[in-house]
Amino acid sequence: MVKGLSRFTEYPFPEIIALNANTIEKRDSMEHVKKRARWLLPILALLLVLAGCQAVSGYDVNKALLGNLDVKSAEESVSFSLNAVPASGISAEDQKTIDLINSLTLNVSHLKLQDNGDISAEGTLGFKQASIPFAFYMNKTVLALNVEGAKKPFYFPLQGYDQELSAVGLDKDKAESVGKLVSQFVVKNLPNPSAISVTPVNEAVYGEQLNLMKLHAEVTGDELPSLLKAFLKSISKDTEGFTQLIDGLYDYLLPVLKQESTSALLEQYGLSDIPLDNKEDVVPVLHDAAKLAVDAALLVYDKQLDKLYQSTPEIKTVLSKDTKLQVDLFVDSALHVRKQNVSLNVALPNDGSIPIRSISFKSESQIWNINGPVKADPIAVDGALNITEMRFTPGSILSNFDASSTVYRVLKDDLGITKKSAVIDPKLYDTVVKGKTTMIPLRYLAGLLDAQVKWDAASKKITVIDDVYGTTIVLKAGSANAVIDGTKVKLPEPVIFDKYGRGYVPLRIVAEALHAEVKVDDEGLIYITRD
Repeated sequence: MVKGLSRFTEYPFPEIIALNANTIEKRDSMEHVKKRARWLLPILALLLVLAGCQAVSGYDVNKALLGNLDVKSAEESVSFSLNAVPASGISAEDQKTIDLINSLTLNVSHLKLQDNGDISAEGTLGFKQASIPFAFYMNKTVLALNVEGAKKPFYFPLQGYDQELSAVGLDKDKAESVGKLVSQFVVKNLPNPSAISVTPVNEAVYGEQLNLMKLHAEVTGDELPSLLKAFLKSISKDTEGFTQLIDGLYDYLLPVLKQESTSALLEQYGLSDIPLDNKEDVVPVLHDAAKLAVDAALLVYDKQLDKLYQSTPEIKTVLSKDTKLQVDLFVDSALHVRKQNVSLNVALPNDGSIPIRSISFKSESQIWNINGPVKADPIAVDGALNITEMRFTPGSILSNFDASSTVYRVLKDDLGITKKSAVIDPKLYDTVVKGKTTMIPLRYLAGLLDAQVKWDAASKKITVIDDVYGTTIVLKAGSANAVIDGTKVKLPEPVIFDKYGRGYVPLRIVAEALHAEVKVDDEGLIYITRD
């Protein structure tokens, strides 16, 4: 036994805390949030199951699924849509949100993958009755996006990320190799779903009629637990594949494991004596530890599944026959997927926590010119907007689009990104009443409406700049005189400062200058809204 690794082979793993029913019961305060998160796990698992299948009618499905790993260049079209089915008795506001979700479509009419890794795409984003054209480009140094109606393209610099990876010793080429290892391992060990077939077909791909093999598969939610258990059993027996995977991960992560911060973590768990450079001895022990963990999971699999159903009964709805993933893959003689249709319907619990009874996703794609000459279409970023340097406020976002463009209308009118609302209880919030005027901390009001506040200590002047409309308000400490967009205005009360240095301004006049509306109800609650 390699010194320092014995802890991995102890049962029940003293350094690993297993999640059990008692743990779940102690987390009632977070239960509502966690239940939603748990619904996602079966969905992800459904997608994973169809990533690997055994031979069907003599056809090597695994080779077909792995065929695209050798694709270096290609062209593709992709479409994507959503459909949410509302729960009964939902509010008009929830129905409006669902209608917006159902109107969302993404159509990538032309995606290009260049052999050097550069990617470009052009297409349209559909929202309600609007169609917004866009273009996308990514290489090793930049990710760029141009949207019809934008005054300038947007970009996100990437060059620093390669340097950061290199600094910790991570190699991008090794990452690609590890990705292939993971794909091969998963595809090899996942079992077939009950509904799977292979048939020869003649299909059109980018206008060309091709003889293809159609792989059709379906997985329902109620199949998922048994399929995942079969997967665990398979990887437990796959000593060669499991060891190869750990071997590849070890090579890739070794530089990180040798870092000072990681060494401190290993020491904390009593693993500092592991001879990291002794790969021949370490990898088999890691495999044995990983296998022991899988075998331990299998021992308690059924019991833990029952406990999960008891603690989260609504997950039974997600893991029911009404949740279904269907995939059609059209594969050519070179074992490349040329066409793909995917539909996923997820049944959701009808417990009132969400206004949706089910949600479905559909995607269709076609691929052509595989490993042929492909040139991605770059987007020039000279003078473009660096996303990392932008202020993400409604006004700053809208200022980058033409006011007459479709995207501007969608952002402002349909999505309502400029809308703001707040309710202030004068009894609880730190407001001040002077005469008949309610005074409010300026920075709070400005923050609520995304306005900028600038303070000139020499002149004691305060400049407030409206985020959306650009209105400028100039105030002065101790003065009731103000200037709004160049026009002199008399305030009902002068600007005051408390002992903490907070500036207070008359609420109504300043809020209205920032294009907000102020109302007070019979109980004295103050409502601030802006469209």
